[in-house]
Amino acid sequence: MAWRHIIGVLSDTHVPHRLSALPPAVLTCLQGCTLILHAGDVEDPTILEPLQAIAPLYAVRGNVHWQYSTGTHDHNLPAQITVSLGGHTIWMTHGHLNFGYTMLDKLIHLGSRPRRTQINRAIIRRLARTKPRGADIVVFGHSHQLCGVWQDGALFYNPGAVCVDVEAGGLPTVGRILINEAGQIHPEWIVVPYS
Repeated sequence: MAWRHIIGVLSDTHVPHRLSALPPAVLTCLQGCTLILHAGDVEDPTILEPLQAIAPLYAVRGNVHWQYSTGTHDHNLPAQITVSLGGHTIWMTHGHLNFGYTMLDKLIHLGSRPRRTQINRAIIRRLARTKPRGADIVVFGHSHQLCGVWQDGALFYNPGAVCVDVEAGGLPTVGRILINEAGQIHPEWIVVPYS
């Protein structure tokens, strides 16, 4: 099928505090994209430069910049952004929205495996109440867990995380949102090898 637009989406790269560098395979996975979105926890904004060389890039700040009061972090990026493409309105934010939700999400994430699967549902509930009118694609990160949920005519999309605990069975992923000539949206995810 021919795609009119290919939107590359990544989140939670956590370079350099959790991952030493952006894996080269990330750049390979995003080749040919019309647009690239980074849904936060960039940490070192210099990792955005090779992404900008591939396609126009939009990035938002994450929730971990408050942990690192010195050194590199993404605190100068906007908290949210709205982009129009191919007849669609895309709203992107990291997903935590504020410090209180960050702490609540940490408690959920530290819980049992079944509890961790609830984090995207909690984020989607809060984003559904906050999203701008007309946004039909909502991009977020934060949970490190991929998801694509249709709710009230909008796709709530999380690409997963580039930085994950591989030893605990996590898979590093990036995402792509494909839009065909008819304007139909097809979400997908790609596992990114670290080596």
